[in-house]
Amino acid sequence: LLAATAHQCATHMATSPCAAGLGSVKTLRSNIVRKLDVSSIEVVSCHAVAADEGLLALGPNTEEVLIFQLEGSEFRLQQTLSKHTQRVTGLAWSPPVQGQRPRLVSCSEDRTAYVWEFDDSLGSWVAFIVELASPRAALCVAWAPNGQRFAVGLASKDTAVCYWMEAVESWIAVKVGRSKASVVSVSWHPNSEFLATGSTDGRCCVYNVNEESMLPDPSPPFGELQCMEDSGAWVNTVMFSTSGRYLAYLTQDSSVSIKDLSEGPQAQSSKVRWKGLPFLTGAWLNDRCFVACGFDFVPVLFQRSNGQWECRGSVDTRAAPASPLARAGAGAGGDYAEARKRFAPAKSDAPARETSHTSVITGCQALPCRRSSGGRGAIAQEEGFGGEALAGFSTSGQDGQVLVWEISSL
Repeated sequence: LLAATAHQCATHMATSPCAAGLGSVKTLRSNIVRKLDVSSIEVVSCHAVAADEGLLALGPNTEEVLIFQLEGSEFRLQQTLSKHTQRVTGLAWSPPVQGQRPRLVSCSEDRTAYVWEFDDSLGSWVAFIVELASPRAALCVAWAPNGQRFAVGLASKDTAVCYWMEAVESWIAVKVGRSKASVVSVSWHPNSEFLATGSTDGRCCVYNVNEESMLPDPSPPFGELQCMEDSGAWVNTVMFSTSGRYLAYLTQDSSVSIKDLSEGPQAQSSKVRWKGLPFLTGAWLNDRCFVACGFDFVPVLFQRSNGQWECRGSVDTRAAPASPLARAGAGAGGDYAEARKRFAPAKSDAPARETSHTSVITGCQALPCRRSSGGRGAIAQEEGFGGEALAGFSTSGQDGQVLVWEISSL
């Protein structure tokens, strides 16, 4: 069922201008079009940008959530949300729904999650408790594309799929899956019927979470495992492509794996090894390329070209040339001499690497496909971009910055 759905979605997306996007480009041009750098914020552990880019929520590595509103070209602090008692670990805005303000969900190491809605009469954000019933920390969160449910990855080795129960006026959790270690990443299929999870036991799993079989009481096929990949290393991030055809997972061994779900659950994943430090997070820009970010301080672009996945290198134009790259299927390689060269102390006269982020990138989120010349979500037109289709994404880091990027093809 998942393979058939992925194939149908891919066929539909192939006709979309945004889906074509960067699929066949040979040269990329990136630009940072918006930046949040507040002196009082030393670390941004997680962030979320609303679909229209008018609201930004971030976790400053504390128990608080800061809400910023876009005023002109700058973000201004609107409100500080203080419900959690321990560090906030995940944030996500609900998908846009006509006539409805975006809702924010937050989760924390205090084993709780809250859904925040803006109350016009109070002029502030109001919290609604989520009945997670988790004995351990909540580590990550993501809204379903249809905006009806969201999923929370838990340190208790399972995942909570949450829905609104009108009778009790609260968000209720239904547990799905069982890993051997903490679930640190969750991703929804575009049709909101499947959920991918990544955990520190090295497994990437996809479950059926069809809403019709979930409510009012869970029944098969809800919760059934559709496919599982054993990566052999911690899974830091798992993410469906924009059409749902591909599933990518980034692991602690500095590799990126991509599985084509249209070929069935037994299809072999393509692996691209990055000769740098591991990636922690990433985001698909369209169905043929995605960015991955982590300990190297720069977003790195991966793209499908001539039927093969390959690394295009850093999209940060300020960065020095990236580490050597390998094509899909190639081994990490390296003999003793190479290892000694890689880990030898840096020379004192070596120039410092200049990057837009000056520390580890902790969060990455894709932004709606836009054109440079219009739309609330579109950034003001930059010289040379004309009316081209642009791919956008945002990043946050341990340097306290949140950056909004645009990539254009020449």
